[in-house]
Amino acid sequence: MRIFSGLVVFLLVFVAVGAAMHVALYGKPGVFIWSLENNSGSYSLSRTTLAVAPIAPATVSIAPGAEQTNEEERLETAPAPAPSAESSKDAGDPNEIALFNGKDLGTWEKTQFGGEGDVFVNEDGNLEFGFGAVITGINWTEDVPATSNYELTLDAMKLDGNDFFVALTFPVKDSHATFVIGGWGGGIVGISSVDDLNASENETMNIEGFEDDKWYKIKVRVTDGKLEAWIDEDQMVDLELAGRKISLYPGDIELSAPIGIASYQTRAQYRNFIWRNLSAAE
Repeated sequence: MRIFSGLVVFLLVFVAVGAAMHVALYGKPGVFIWSLENNSGSYSLSRTTLAVAPIAPATVSIAPGAEQTNEEERLETAPAPAPSAESSKDAGDPNEIALFNGKDLGTWEKTQFGGEGDVFVNEDGNLEFGFGAVITGINWTEDVPATSNYELTLDAMKLDGNDFFVALTFPVKDSHATFVIGGWGGGIVGISSVDDLNASENETMNIEGFEDDKWYKIKVRVTDGKLEAWIDEDQMVDLELAGRKISLYPGDIELSAPIGIASYQTRAQYRNFIWRNLSAAE
């Protein structure tokens, strides 16, 4: 009984406050935003609307001869127009060529190694390789821009797996080579092949550790005299080409020519794949 009495008191106070507020705001009976309307003897509640008085347009007198001055002042104080899409487009480096558009494979195709995993562009616009029974990858289907005096760069990230997440194949003059990252159980870095020795056997071999879900910046630089490669800011390869035999490791990786990316039983992602022709000064 006490609860019921308290509820009745609350409702009466609530209605009284609403009625007082409506009269103060709108000058007629009602509750909060609802008006009590008399329609031919019957009463009903309807949403209250405020009548807005029309505002007469302001009249401004301009002295004779002032029109030109006012127009000049308006032009001086007006913000500069936004540049058009064409004029604001960044021309970028004319020597750079984006090899991956972040939408589809484009000029690339899935390499038919046999037993390869899925290859697709994910929702973030990154190229992604799924697990394969052996090697998974893509290869370039057109002529390469050059075979020397260029750089290749890309970002690569290992998602899961215990072997190489990057095998970047590229032209070296009249041959090809592969920059292997994370091979032979996950730690070997080097060039395959130099004088018929693979990355685990020649002087380009390094042992590195790689974290999952971390982007690494990969760069390969080929000139007439040198083959160089970096991971982030660390130079991994600095190989003089004079008197050296550069070739692909015999087997499936040959399908990656002339340019290719591959992984071995490892899920990985790739982005920002850029080719840059070197200038004469470089």
